[in-house]
Amino acid sequence: MIGWQDEDGRVHRGSLFAAFAALADGQAWSFPALRPHHREPWHAFTVQIAAMALIHADTDTLPTGEAAWRDLLTGLTPDLPEAWELVVDDWSKPALLQPPTLAPTDRAAYKNRIPTPDALDMLVTAKNHDLKQERMAGASDEDWLFALVTLQTTEGFLGAGNYGISRMNGGFASRMSLGIRPLGGAARAFRRDVARLVADARARADRRAGTMLLWTVPWDGTLSLAYDGLDELYVEICRRVRLRRTPAGIEALAAGSKCARVAASDLKGATLDPWAPMKADGTTSHTPSGAGFGYRQMATLLDKTKITLPRLAKADPADDREGLAIVAAALVRGQGKTEGLHRRTVRTPGALRDAEGRPLPINRIGEVAGKRAEEGFQASRRLSRALISLVQGGPDKARLDDDSAKKKIERWMNRFNETVDGIFFDGPFWAEVTATDDNHRMAWRTTLRDIATDTFAVAAEAAPGTEVRRVPARARAGSLLHYEMKKWVEEAEHGE
Repeated sequence: MIGWQDEDGRVHRGSLFAAFAALADGQAWSFPALRPHHREPWHAFTVQIAAMALIHADTDTLPTGEAAWRDLLTGLTPDLPEAWELVVDDWSKPALLQPPTLAPTDRAAYKNRIPTPDALDMLVTAKNHDLKQERMAGASDEDWLFALVTLQTTEGFLGAGNYGISRMNGGFASRMSLGIRPLGGAARAFRRDVARLVADARARADRRAGTMLLWTVPWDGTLSLAYDGLDELYVEICRRVRLRRTPAGIEALAAGSKCARVAASDLKGATLDPWAPMKADGTTSHTPSGAGFGYRQMATLLDKTKITLPRLAKADPADDREGLAIVAAALVRGQGKTEGLHRRTVRTPGALRDAEGRPLPINRIGEVAGKRAEEGFQASRRLSRALISLVQGGPDKARLDDDSAKKKIERWMNRFNETVDGIFFDGPFWAEVTATDDNHRMAWRTTLRDIATDTFAVAAEAAPGTEVRRVPARARAGSLLHYEMKKWVEEAEHGE
């Protein structure tokens, strides 16, 4: 049973098919059992399956009843009704996100016992600190389901025999999500994305069909599936896992493989994932860094000279006029470690349309973000020079290659960037996006100057040294900052 919460906070429970019905009917506001790193994989899983089911059934209408969804989804696996059950004792048959074995002897390869769902999709951490390991004893079916979805559709390479998914740029990369979402809960995001994918499929005669649900295909771990034989929206698996019920509850058994499930390493993530931003040259999917989605990273993602937006990150005439957001999310993984779960929601208060109500191209948002991010970088450079001068004691000419000084000013530079990040997408940003006649460039530089000045003042009070040394250092470094910022703002005022 899966639990979901409606907009009024009431909790409902039902089958997988009932959960799809609740999403389609607008009743599922959230899924309380989802852990933070499960959220995007679950959204993608439900959207991909629903879109393929509608396309396969040649209908554009989302049904709202449990029975209708049962018919729709089992229509994808007419000869394999077991494919939607979480635990299937007959391993020659598929279970949900669990491939069948080819021969009875294959079962012996499943030697790795996994007692809890958090051990199944456990984040790679150096120590048992922030996220406790194997703590979900007596877990429910939905806990195992969400862990399976996350493992099978987002996991990377984790040593010999443990290959990652095809929908990312390499085994140590991440499956990133970038999309436009309506605000207001899981159901609205689900319905918007399903409708866009179905409409896109109807509009393209060249759309590639093929195997849709990779867990329905037997796998002994020795053969990969050809990418060209898969449906564009395929839901993949990357590991050989089977669940079984014991007197103590469910547990997982896992086996290694000699190859990845999908032969797509040469594609470097260019797999038509509807949420995956691609490098502008089309060579690879974008992999975010552990820095997450600060204003500079968001500006890069929205820059058409650097990134090609995925289908679900493009504004559509059918989108709501208000209440939209740009959402970027990724569990960033490195070699043998996890570098953080990052998510950024940028609300777009009506600014995805111009004054006449016509949709604005999202690259207009990217253009403004890019300019503002560059201005933020220029302001940070000026602040950095002043702070280096401050910690060096206010010399006539600061040594800008002083690594020790750079380390000392890191906390203040972080403070500056965090402050800028907190206001970057505020109202003035959207006023510039909609192209009013104000001098937004000067206004933004003035704001950055004020933030830099405030940051410098805090640093000057906290900088080490005796009062005899601090006063002249503060005066000289402060004068440097004032002069450079004044000149910089005046350039914008005069249109230079």
